[in-house]
Amino acid sequence: MLLRRWWCLAALTLLISSTAKAETPPEPARLSFKPVAAEQSGLTHVLNSDPARGELKYPWMSPPVDIDSDGRLDALVYGHHGGGAAVWLGRGDGTFALDDGPYTKRWPFGARDPIWWDVGDKAPHGFGTEGSGTAGRLYLNDGAGLFQKTALTLAEASYGAFQFADLDGDGFHREVYMTSVGSALRVSPSLEQWPTADATTPSKIEPLWNTEALVGWPSGIERGRGPGRPGYRDAYAVDLDGDDQNELIVHFRGEGFTPSQLRTWVLARSKDEGNATTWKLADDVRGLPQDESQWLFPEDLDTDGDLDLVDLHSGRWYANDGRGTFAAHEARLFDPENRLVKSRRGRPWTADCEIQWLDLDNDGRRDFLTASDHGTELGTFLNLGDGKFVETADVPGTRRNRKFGDVDGDGRLDMITFQKDQVTLHRNETKGNGLHVRLVPQNGGDAHLGAKLWVYEAGKLGDVKSLVHYRQGFMERDAGRSTILGGPLHVGLGDRETVDIRVRFPSGVVREMKAASAGREVVLREAE
Repeated sequence: MLLRRWWCLAALTLLISSTAKAETPPEPARLSFKPVAAEQSGLTHVLNSDPARGELKYPWMSPPVDIDSDGRLDALVYGHHGGGAAVWLGRGDGTFALDDGPYTKRWPFGARDPIWWDVGDKAPHGFGTEGSGTAGRLYLNDGAGLFQKTALTLAEASYGAFQFADLDGDGFHREVYMTSVGSALRVSPSLEQWPTADATTPSKIEPLWNTEALVGWPSGIERGRGPGRPGYRDAYAVDLDGDDQNELIVHFRGEGFTPSQLRTWVLARSKDEGNATTWKLADDVRGLPQDESQWLFPEDLDTDGDLDLVDLHSGRWYANDGRGTFAAHEARLFDPENRLVKSRRGRPWTADCEIQWLDLDNDGRRDFLTASDHGTELGTFLNLGDGKFVETADVPGTRRNRKFGDVDGDGRLDMITFQKDQVTLHRNETKGNGLHVRLVPQNGGDAHLGAKLWVYEAGKLGDVKSLVHYRQGFMERDAGRSTILGGPLHVGLGDRETVDIRVRFPSGVVREMKAASAGREVVLREAE
């Protein structure tokens, strides 16, 4: 009898112990970013330490970009409230040299960060995003990192709230979506012609349609004024059902920057009596929850060659069967009620957050990063595959003071931060290979927008079971900080040394490359 009681007690103790262990959350995943001493990186200049250079007011960081077209990424910190920018010209090996002259030498954009727009000539032009006379204006790069202000402008632009997207349904992302007001515009000359157009002639605007006329205004929400007012937001033009014709995902945000009163609609192409393309609510996109507070982002989470939809509000996601039918997946991108990094409780995303999908650990799957401007929301979630993610605490900073780019040319995304006016390079030493894919469409202004990219195991081109990476090119946020159009796309490869690559341009032209090597830049051109 005593033996039986002992056995029962031991079994119960073992069960309780096992249950406790099962409920213990896993340790957050770790990356390997190694800070580099300023004397080694060349980032020794302290911001605003030299009166002869001027003063940066309220410094923000730009993503690394090849401002002088020499094939090497440069580092920039600009004055969000004016004063120009400190520019460190990269040498391509992870070291930099401070540009000579005043802060205003290379920075004509007023008080705001531009969109960097690479149109295929490796000379990133600047598109102003905020500020009177700056928002929506094109600044031409002379190829050496000096800019000319042009008369080509989107006069309706304000607060950086616009996107390039395929709004007339022809497959090309040449139209402009004015977020907040939700207006679709056609610009003349068309956007892909801007870098070669007459820089002294103002552009013309033609309204196409308005989102409110298509989906209505959500009930119970009052209209407002200012950048935080309720209104329509990001518009993603992507192919959800595999027919090589884009659907349109549009969003709505209520008052303020907090993640509440969010709506998402999926629109499909339609034809009016004049045979022009318009849009309607998509009847053939099935399985998504209706009338819930959500903000859906398209990303291939299960690496099967189609775009799934992630709700950035709840962290839940919906798997695509390749034909536009979705099913809720048991895994979550994040759980706002159970953050592994306890210092970052609550929701890691608001409609004000900068969102980035970057493969930080080079395993072929893009990881998810958020960083707020007006709040404390912050989070980095590593993609483990099959839609499973784990949070990591190894990525500090906010949208103002941390950016990513492969500054040493080894196929990994390094991190640059600044704190207390000191800029620091953090070299990515995470194991795993990577490469960069530069897509060059026939019309350079299209950049990679509208293209589809597949990366396969070497020797298995076209085999979906051997897919390493898939994505579609679209503008992933409205115009603002960290937006680069064109330029190379980073792809992690894991331990693979070579891969096969296929791209489909919006025109239908397909280009392929076999046995592309890790650690290099691959160029695929639409025109032979």
